[in-house]
Amino acid sequence: MACVTSLSARSSRWTLLFFACALVNFIAAQGLDVAGLTWPAQSLLSSGTLIAVHLVTIGWLSLLMFGALFQFVPVITSQALPSQKLALATLLVIEAGLLAMLLGFTGWLGGHALQSPALPVGGSLVLAGVLVGAVTLWLPLWRSQESTLPGRLVQIGLLFLVITVLLGLGLALVFTLPDATAILAPLAANGRSVHMLAGLGGWFTLTAIGVSYKLLPMFMLAPEERGRLGDSVMWLGSTGCALLVGAGVVGLWLPGWLSRNIEILGGLLAATGFIVYLIDVLRLYRGRRRVQLELHNQMAICAFSALPIALLWLALALLAGRIDTQAPALIYLILAGWLSGLGLTQLYKITAFLTWLQRYGTRLGRGPVPRVQALVDEPRGRPWFIVYFTGVAITTVALASGWSVVARGGSALSLLATLALAREYLRIQRCYYVSHPSPAAASALQPPFPGRTS
Repeated sequence: MACVTSLSARSSRWTLLFFACALVNFIAAQGLDVAGLTWPAQSLLSSGTLIAVHLVTIGWLSLLMFGALFQFVPVITSQALPSQKLALATLLVIEAGLLAMLLGFTGWLGGHALQSPALPVGGSLVLAGVLVGAVTLWLPLWRSQESTLPGRLVQIGLLFLVITVLLGLGLALVFTLPDATAILAPLAANGRSVHMLAGLGGWFTLTAIGVSYKLLPMFMLAPEERGRLGDSVMWLGSTGCALLVGAGVVGLWLPGWLSRNIEILGGLLAATGFIVYLIDVLRLYRGRRRVQLELHNQMAICAFSALPIALLWLALALLAGRIDTQAPALIYLILAGWLSGLGLTQLYKITAFLTWLQRYGTRLGRGPVPRVQALVDEPRGRPWFIVYFTGVAITTVALASGWSVVARGGSALSLLATLALAREYLRIQRCYYVSHPSPAAASALQPPFPGRTS
């Protein structure tokens, strides 16, 4: 009871708002895909494609990460956030910056797409929001007396986030201020690929690994200590990403052979780290004490499966010399299959857990309360996760094959599933299934501790 009360006191008041805003952005990006306003129906540098990519990366995944971190960093560190207002400021400033960037991509605020003054303005706002959020999270991590593997991975991920946003702001300056190109020559040459590597590998993947190292053991009742295998994931992944990003930034100042070798070494280290992580995830599933997996962790297997497929695909594309043509489809698989898939599945449980904590946590031990599982209806949610991952698979194959119409069809499936899952999250947050339980959920309405009713 004391543990639950302490956890409630450290809860972020804005996490569910982060999740709601993130979902709206994700649905908007999927809508652009279905409407044929993005690649491959349009060019890779079209306004629609750039808008959709930034809606997913900044508006969906980054806000999703921040929302989760504002809730779980206090749990990891046993330290409260320095300010709830700073968490809200992070959301508002990032959203304002994203909106300015999106308007800049359309050219509505003056200039052509990629040359609008709104791009550096929006990028600066996003950077400001990211810095506020990073500092808000970094302080409890720094003050914590015990350094944990999830905490260290989150710190590394936040560092890569700042680098990613700085690179993005530099690209905006290159596009809008031609005179700056001479100063930012390496960034002009390699900027997009380095920006992408820092974001996908350093910020999203390392942070997702860190958060999953907390969530998976907590909800599967598995050992949280990961030992040498977990440390290997952190060092291999972070070192590999750092070498890839570093080689790209200073590539023009190094001999070509040296830059290429550093990139190869970085890629091998990062890929090895991610493979070790997948092996460790398999250990987590096998070592769990919860016999029956809950829906979110059943469906997360689909997201985890997307990562090794992407790594194998990347290796084959590099060996065949077809990385330029396969890269867009590969990036889609990573964004939609691995990262967004993991986010949607874990959001199902996190929303239920936070809602239960806010509504029933302080009542525990004072009378009957529903279990966390009473807030969800897994038979209703399961088909939509299957539809989502089916849509991702169809779209990925279609993008790799150049089938634009089929890709839009797959995106439509994913959009339909995301809308249905958003409805499920809303019902969870409103405790709909507690008031309208299915027969299978009736047992979950019994007191978790029948002997403690006073």
